[in-house]
Amino acid sequence: MKHKSTYLCILALIAGLVVLMSGTSQSAPPSKATGGVLWMSTEAGEEIRNWAEFEAHAASNQHPAKGSLRYHNSNGLQLRMDVQCVTVVYDWAFFSGPIVSSSDTLLLNQWLLVVVYDGGSPGSKGDKIWGEVYSSDPGCQPLYTAGMSNVENGNLVIH
Repeated sequence: MKHKSTYLCILALIAGLVVLMSGTSQSAPPSKATGGVLWMSTEAGEEIRNWAEFEAHAASNQHPAKGSLRYHNSNGLQLRMDVQCVTVVYDWAFFSGPIVSSSDTLLLNQWLLVVVYDGGSPGSKGDKIWGEVYSSDPGCQPLYTAGMSNVENGNLVIH
C-alpha cells in the first residue's frame, strides 16, 4: 500500500510538471509567406511576364508585421513595397504596405495589397497570386479576389 501511494505521488508530480512546462513553453513563431514567382497577365491585349519576390512576416506580441516585396515585369515596371500588415489564414496570406520605390513615380506612396495562395509544395502547381494598388492603406483582412493569376514558375510558401 505504501508503494502505491508513492507511485501516485510521483505520477501527480510528473503531471504537474508537464502542465507547468506546457504553460511556460514558447509560442510558435508568427505566420509568414515567402516566395519568388513568375506569372503571366494581359494588358491591352499584350501578354506580360510578371515576377515578384516577397517575404511577409505577421506581427507577434514582440514585433510588428514586417517584410518586403520586389516586383518587375516585362514592360519595365519595377517597384518595392514595405510590408506593414500580414494576415495568414490556412493556405492564404494577405499582406499590404506602401510602395517605397518604383520606376513609375505615380506609384510612389500608393499602397499595394497582395493575396497569395499556396497550392502545395514543392513547386508552383496550384499557387496563385493577386495584387492591387490603392491610394490609402487597404489593410490586410481576408477578402475574396476574383481573377487571381496562376503561378507558372517558382514557388510560394505559407509557413
